[in-house]
Amino acid sequence: MNAATENGRLAAKVLDEYMRDFRQRNPMLRVFSAYLHMDEATTHLHMDFVSVTTGSKRGLETRVSLKQALAALCFKGGTRSDTEWIKWVASEKRQLAAVMERHG
Repeated sequence: MNAATENGRLAAKVLDEYMRDFRQRNPMLRVFSAYLHMDEATTHLHMDFVSVTTGSKRGLETRVSLKQALAALCFKGGTRSDTEWIKWVASEKRQLAAVMERHG
Protein backbone atom coordinates (compact mmCIF):
# COMPACT_ATOMS: atom_id res chain seq x y z
CA MET A 1 0.00 0.00 0.00
CA ASN A 2 2.53 2.53 -1.20
CA ALA A 3 1.69 6.18 -0.51
CA ALA A 4 1.65 6.94 -4.22
CA THR A 5 -1.24 4.54 -4.83
CA GLU A 6 -4.93 5.24 -4.34
CA ASN A 7 -4.98 2.86 -1.36
CA GLY A 8 -1.98 4.65 0.14
CA ARG A 9 -3.73 8.01 -0.10
CA LEU A 10 -6.88 6.50 1.42
CA ALA A 11 -4.80 5.05 4.27
CA ALA A 12 -3.35 8.50 4.92
CA LYS A 13 -6.88 9.98 5.17
CA VAL A 14 -8.00 7.21 7.53
CA LEU A 15 -4.96 7.57 9.78
CA ASP A 16 -5.26 11.36 9.82
CA GLU A 17 -8.91 11.14 10.92
CA TYR A 18 -8.05 8.47 13.50
CA MET A 19 -5.31 10.70 14.96
CA ARG A 20 -7.56 13.77 15.15
CA ASP A 21 -10.18 11.79 17.10
CA PHE A 22 -7.54 10.13 19.31
CA ARG A 23 -7.03 13.24 21.41
CA GLN A 24 -10.75 13.56 22.13
CA ARG A 25 -11.13 9.88 23.05
CA ASN A 26 -8.01 9.78 25.21
CA PRO A 27 -7.58 13.07 27.09
CA MET A 28 -5.39 11.39 29.72
CA LEU A 29 -2.90 10.33 27.04
CA ARG A 30 -1.04 13.49 26.05
CA VAL A 31 0.33 13.12 22.53
CA PHE A 32 3.70 14.81 22.10
CA SER A 33 4.50 13.57 18.62
CA ALA A 34 2.66 11.93 15.77
CA TYR A 35 4.16 11.20 12.39
CA LEU A 36 2.40 9.87 9.33
CA HIS A 37 4.94 7.90 7.28
CA MET A 38 4.14 7.91 3.60
CA ASP A 39 7.66 7.30 2.33
CA GLU A 40 7.79 3.56 2.99
CA ALA A 41 6.10 0.52 1.45
CA THR A 42 3.10 0.81 3.79
CA THR A 43 1.53 4.07 4.94
CA HIS A 44 1.55 4.07 8.75
CA LEU A 45 1.38 6.28 11.83
CA HIS A 46 3.87 6.62 14.68
CA MET A 47 2.48 8.18 17.82
CA ASP A 48 4.12 8.95 21.16
CA PHE A 49 2.21 9.95 24.26
CA VAL A 50 2.60 10.39 28.00
CA SER A 51 -0.08 8.92 30.23
CA VAL A 52 -1.10 11.49 32.83
CA THR A 53 -3.28 11.09 35.88
CA THR A 54 -4.47 13.83 38.20
CA GLY A 55 -5.99 14.00 41.66
CA SER A 56 -3.36 12.01 43.52
CA LYS A 57 -3.81 12.36 47.26
CA ARG A 58 -0.18 11.60 48.12
CA GLY A 59 2.82 13.42 46.70
CA LEU A 60 2.35 15.27 43.44
CA GLU A 61 -1.23 15.82 42.32
CA THR A 62 -0.35 15.10 38.66
CA ARG A 63 1.59 11.93 37.89
CA VAL A 64 2.62 9.75 34.99
CA SER A 65 0.82 6.40 35.22
CA LEU A 66 -0.50 4.38 32.32
CA LYS A 67 -2.55 2.10 34.57
CA GLN A 68 -4.25 5.02 36.31
CA ALA A 69 -4.73 7.00 33.11
CA LEU A 70 -6.45 4.04 31.46
CA ALA A 71 -8.54 3.48 34.59
CA ALA A 72 -9.64 7.13 34.37
CA LEU A 73 -10.75 6.36 30.80
CA CYS A 74 -12.90 3.50 32.24
CA PHE A 75 -10.61 0.61 31.29
CA LYS A 76 -10.45 -1.75 34.25
CA GLY A 77 -8.10 -4.69 34.25
CA GLY A 78 -8.72 -8.10 35.71
CA THR A 79 -6.27 -10.87 35.06
CA ARG A 80 -2.86 -10.92 33.38
CA SER A 81 -4.52 -11.70 30.07
CA ASP A 82 -7.21 -9.05 30.58
CA THR A 83 -5.36 -5.86 31.53
CA GLU A 84 -6.29 -2.20 31.09
CA TRP A 85 -3.79 -2.00 28.23
CA ILE A 86 -5.27 -5.00 26.39
CA LYS A 87 -8.79 -3.56 26.72
CA TRP A 88 -7.64 -0.10 25.57
CA VAL A 89 -5.80 -1.50 22.52
CA ALA A 90 -8.90 -3.51 21.55
CA SER A 91 -11.01 -0.36 21.86
CA GLU A 92 -8.61 1.64 19.69
CA LYS A 93 -8.62 -1.12 17.07
CA ARG A 94 -12.42 -0.89 16.97
CA GLN A 95 -12.15 2.89 16.56
CA LEU A 96 -9.73 2.49 13.66
CA ALA A 97 -11.99 -0.13 12.06
CA ALA A 98 -14.93 2.30 12.33
CA VAL A 99 -12.93 5.04 10.59
CA MET A 100 -11.90 2.59 7.88
CA GLU A 101 -15.52 1.54 7.40
CA ARG A 102 -16.62 5.16 6.98
CA HIS A 103 -14.07 5.51 4.18
CA GLY A 104 -15.06 2.24 2.54
